[in-house]
Amino acid sequence: MVTPTFKFAVLLKPSDAQPALDRAAQYARVNKDIEVVAIRVVNEFKEADIDQIRIKENSNFEALKRSYASIENFSFKVIFSKEVATAFTDECRNGNYNIAIISANKRHTLRDMFISNIDSSIMRNSSIPVLVVRTATATAQLGQSVVLAIDFHEVAHLDKLDDYLFDAASRFAKSFDGQVHLANCVTPQNSGLMGGNLDQSKIVAGGAINPIGLHLKLADEFAKKHNIEEKNIHVIQGRIDEEIPRLCEQLNARMVCMGTTPRSTFLGSLNSSAGELVLEQIKGDVFIVNSNGIL
Repeated sequence: MVTPTFKFAVLLKPSDAQPALDRAAQYARVNKDIEVVAIRVVNEFKEADIDQIRIKENSNFEALKRSYASIENFSFKVIFSKEVATAFTDECRNGNYNIAIISANKRHTLRDMFISNIDSSIMRNSSIPVLVVRTATATAQLGQSVVLAIDFHEVAHLDKLDDYLFDAASRFAKSFDGQVHLANCVTPQNSGLMGGNLDQSKIVAGGAINPIGLHLKLADEFAKKHNIEEKNIHVIQGRIDEEIPRLCEQLNARMVCMGTTPRSTFLGSLNSSAGELVLEQIKGDVFIVNSNGIL
């Protein structure tokens, strides 16, 4: 038996619908080297009932295995913890996993957008890349684009993180038989400005580059470095949670790849993370990489 070369940590939901596991099964179907570890974090329990709960969860997993017969290397781990996100990220950190896959939890109120619920907490704190899946069935066709969203002028911007994200986006795009599209969303200082694609002639008199021109220049340099076609470069102005989903819809994108750093406003604690807001609006997956996990 060949030892698997990729190990996925999949967080199971306490329900019948398992988008994250569905997505992992799709990858495992085409790559037999993938090992899928289904992780169930039980957060409501009494110490005296742990043994009985463990027996029940193991029985549930046996039924799950029959439903996901395409996963050849499939195992299960049950963890008892009051803090689901912390328990899962700890397991990801200590278990030699390559990718964590979780199902998106729908936010129901405005208050939810400012609270680190399970999925957003995992996105912020995971030491390995996180793939967040809304639904696995709506985005299963080939030929779809992968949007690589980078803010080249962000204060905590890291070139190494950008290169890592490009490599990941390229691998995803290859498996989808699709293309990588580079997106740089410029948030206007004047909130009244309209969003949309920007012309590459945005240069002020005298040859000085205005902020938009600088973003265009940096995006063009990155694209040339990684052989991204000019037609696949998108510098857009507006709110990231509006413009990235709009671009994804135009491109019929299967996923968005984004990064975060400890100092980045991208997954900041004071306001809702860009990644979470984008996730709420797009039909595809969001792939999040925290620089702590690769640097």
